[in-house]
Formats: sequence, structure tokens, C-alpha cells
Amino acid sequence: MRKHNQKSWGKTHSSTSLCYTSQEFNEKLRSKTKSGLPIGLGRSYGDSSINSQGIYFEVESSKKIEINEEEMYATCSAEVSIGELERAAIKRGFFPPAVPGTEFVSIGGAIASNIHGKSHHISGSFGASVIELELITSSNETLKLTPNSVNSKYFWATIGGMGLTGIITQAKIKLNKIESSYVVVEEKRAKNLEQLLDLVKDFDKKYLYTVAWIDLSGSYSGRGIVSGGNHAKISDLSLKLRKDPLLIKNPGKLMIPDLFPTWFINSFTVNIFNYCWFKKPLQNGQQHIRKFLHPLDSARKWNNIYGKSGLIQFQFQIPFGEEKFLRKVLNMLQENKVASFLGVLKSFGHGDQSFLGFPQPGWTLAVDFPAKRTDLLPKIKTLMQEIAKINGRVYLTKDSILEVKEFNEMYKKNMEWKRIKSEIDPFKYWRSDQGARLGLC
Repeated sequence: MRKHNQKSWGKTHSSTSLCYTSQEFNEKLRSKTKSGLPIGLGRSYGDSSINSQGIYFEVESSKKIEINEEEMYATCSAEVSIGELERAAIKRGFFPPAVPGTEFVSIGGAIASNIHGKSHHISGSFGASVIELELITSSNETLKLTPNSVNSKYFWATIGGMGLTGIITQAKIKLNKIESSYVVVEEKRAKNLEQLLDLVKDFDKKYLYTVAWIDLSGSYSGRGIVSGGNHAKISDLSLKLRKDPLLIKNPGKLMIPDLFPTWFINSFTVNIFNYCWFKKPLQNGQQHIRKFLHPLDSARKWNNIYGKSGLIQFQFQIPFGEEKFLRKVLNMLQENKVASFLGVLKSFGHGDQSFLGFPQPGWTLAVDFPAKRTDLLPKIKTLMQEIAKINGRVYLTKDSILEVKEFNEMYKKNMEWKRIKSEIDPFKYWRSDQGARLGLC
């Protein structure tokens, strides 16, 4: 047990409380504390990882990663990071099917958020890669859950369940065979939103990994750069790279200091950055997979550039056929002089059986803006109302402002999820501030 200050990645929410290991959880501790919440590496942007009315639990650090090469899966303890799994898998010539934009997410957190990545149009969300997970319930039982067994409802309630079903301690994750730790990359520029969407569709047909950076500044035309990549075969590599085709690269040590003023991210600075980024030389050819999949990790704690007040990320999904809504978002940003250097657009493939999973077929756009821009909150909430009406969703892992009415419209299986939670958590113990805000706990 230790004293712990839990902060959101957006730096907008925090809570100081006691933090226990999963091994310390028992009925006596449960009965003398109001509530508990499992935590990972702190990459949730809003209040989903905050429990201001209880305590926290973390999985003790064993860093267990066992690769079964014959059956192509890894058994990991939940505190292992995505990056640690990637590096252990690469050594054996494997790679996880779905990884997020940062490697600094725990396996437990990846399951709880049912994270997605650049490969969703083909590989689906992280939950589709989970063969089995172990969960400590509020009754102090350890359950082994699988996607197609008699207890599958508990499995799919935990996948994307935001940590509100119990403490995930271990999981078995599918792996794909690879020949190298490199990706063959193609990039193209798009002059406007329509071209950008067409390019993403085209790249999705050719590449396992696809993502678009969209320029959210200047004329807000929707111009941007689309990147696509496939795992490189040995024959794709230069003679130099063939000498060590499974080269492992560790994350950089550059740390962004917490010294930036709150005004640093503004229309002027973002316009300059986005102009330079759009004009930069395109990256075509061979690229190490870590650089391609986790570009922001080259500078740790990049959230510090937003200053002490932090940032809010608005990430939503809309169905195919509702592309006009993307233009509406661009117009709102332009009218309110909101410039963002982290505009990320992707397409989603099919969803899964999770009750609170975010991805479904359509488009997803992520927009960061300074948290000090409180004048934007009513406008964002209006957009959320429209998203609900067109059968879209807001990503819970990034959310801090969604309201119950819109949540119920977006996540239509949430009532079924709550019934399952009442079965697996009869003591109503697992809680987060977001869960309380949205009526999940």
C-alpha cells in the first residue's frame, strides 16, 4: 500500500488516495473502503481513471511475458506495457494485431479501454486479440474469462468496461508472425477533406495500417497527409537492414518539461507547426515499426506543452455516409479560432461483442484543444448531441464532458452491461468518476 496521486493524461482531473496491489485486495479491505478502481499507466485523458471517492489498485510488477511460438500468443501480466509486449514479441518474430498510438498503455488498460489503432479496418480492436483474461472480482474470486465460453458475457463486459468489473491481472494475447521490425510506408498529401477521405479509403484497401493527419488550422480545408504501411518482408529491406531484420528500438528518453505557459498552444503557433508539417518531405520507404506506430512517443510527456491547465481531447466516431458532420466540426473549429496540431482521422472496420466498445464502421476524428478554452464546452456538447442522433459515439477513454442522455443514445447496450456488472460486482465496489457521471456505477 502506498499514497498515490492519480492524474489524467489531460491534466484536468486528479485524486490523491491510497493505492494497493491486487494481491492486497480482500473482503476486509473492500468492506472498510467506499470503492476501488484499477489503474494502469495513466493515459486516459479525462476522469475515467479517477476515483475521487475511494482507493486505487495496481497489479504488482512481475513484468511477465511468455511467448508461445507454436500457438502464436503471449501470456502477459496486466501491468506490462504495449511497448514491452511489442519488443518481447519482435524478438521471436511476432507482433500484436492491434496497438494504440502510444506504447505507454498497460495490457490491463488496453483491455479496459478496448483500444484501437491504425489496423482497425482489418484487425479490429484490442479485445479481438484477447484469448483469455484473469479478473479479480469484488467477491475476491479470480475468474478466467474467454470470449466464447459460458462466462463470455463477463468477458465482453470487461473488454471496454473501463475497469468497472474488477482487476485484470493477466491476459493471453494473439500474435501475428512477422519477418522484420520494419514497415513499408507510403504517404500522400490531400488538398481538402474530400481528397483526404478518398485517400484513406484507397489506403485501407492496400495497407494493414492506415492513418491520416488532418490540418486543423488556417483555412480548415481538411487538407492533410495519409500514411499507410505493411509489415516489411526480408525481401523488402535494404541490404543494410537485412543484417538485423528484427532490430528492437527502445523508446526515446527525451522528456518534455512542465515549463510551458498555458498560452503556448494558440492559433499562431499551431498554424506555423501545421504549415511545416504539411510541407515536410513525405516518408516513403522502409521505416522502423516503432517510429511508424508510435510517433508521439519520441517525446515523453508531450501533454506538458499545453501548460498547467492541460488539454481536452474530443474523439468521436460517425457512421459512413455522415461525412458532412466532419465538415461541421471543421467549421465550428474555424469559427471559434480553435487550432489543433493533433488532428487524427481514421476509418473503422467492424465492431465486436463488447457492450461499451467504441469502434463501429465509420470515421473517427480526434481533436485536442487547451482545457482553458472552457467557452468551447457548450459547443462540444452540442456536437455530441448531433453525434448521438446520427448513431455515432464519443470515446470514453478520452471523454470528460459527455452527459448521460447522449451516452445512453450512443451506447445502446449499456443497460445490459449494467445488469452484468451487478452480477459480477454485487457489492457495487468498482467505481470511477466517469462511471458515476454516466450512471455506470
